[in-house]
Amino acid sequence: MLTSTCALAVALALQAPGAPAQAPEPPPDDRPIHEFFQNLGRDIVALPTPETAIVIGAAVGGALATHPADDNLQLWADEQGPSGYTRIGRTAGDGWIQGGAALATYGAGLLSGHRTVTHIGSDLIRAQALNAVITRGMKLVAGRKRPSGGRESLPSGHASASFASAAVLDSHFGPKVGIPAYAVAGFIGWTRVRDNAHWLTDVIVGGAIGAAVGHTVARGHRNRSWVVVPSVGRDRVAVHIVKLSR
Repeated sequence: MLTSTCALAVALALQAPGAPAQAPEPPPDDRPIHEFFQNLGRDIVALPTPETAIVIGAAVGGALATHPADDNLQLWADEQGPSGYTRIGRTAGDGWIQGGAALATYGAGLLSGHRTVTHIGSDLIRAQALNAVITRGMKLVAGRKRPSGGRESLPSGHASASFASAAVLDSHFGPKVGIPAYAVAGFIGWTRVRDNAHWLTDVIVGGAIGAAVGHTVARGHRNRSWVVVPSVGRDRVAVHIVKLSR
């Protein structure tokens, strides 16, 4: 699902003014593969900002407030039994799928000679790399058990990976792509709760990490001052729109 959103973003970029008509544009400066570790280091340094603190703080507050709902949702999911639609989220939110979509976007830009698509792909690759490092590190430190009894529950990697991609697309294209991308990321996060693969608080924290990472990598492209953070209402999964300072 989010891979289709990436494809839509590529199509929009290719149709944008300035797309090459006859001769391809010069090769872009983005080198997400050759300068992988250099980019990763720069992105780690750029991550601590007031905006990141706002997003993570809002998510931590939401997770603490909704922590009592974790057990209730686990019992509810157990009572409902297996669900067919959750396999969509299980596949689409996988870090390898998200990373593959990022590489495909970058490759499409190179093959088409379109700098915008290549740059979007580069940002997606960098976001997935930074997100993987942070998410994996937090999983090892937290050591939280999953509702199903497995290990490394906090944070949800599916939620963080999908929200990272959504934040990059939002930064480049604004609400026309950002809103559906965040909606898909929210659906992916919900499927992890529905599958008893994660607690609700895992998804909230994971989604906030991904959103912060994606906006950090693509910060220069932001044309708005808001970001979506996963949250929950009294009886439903919801999102918060957090205002950011410019």
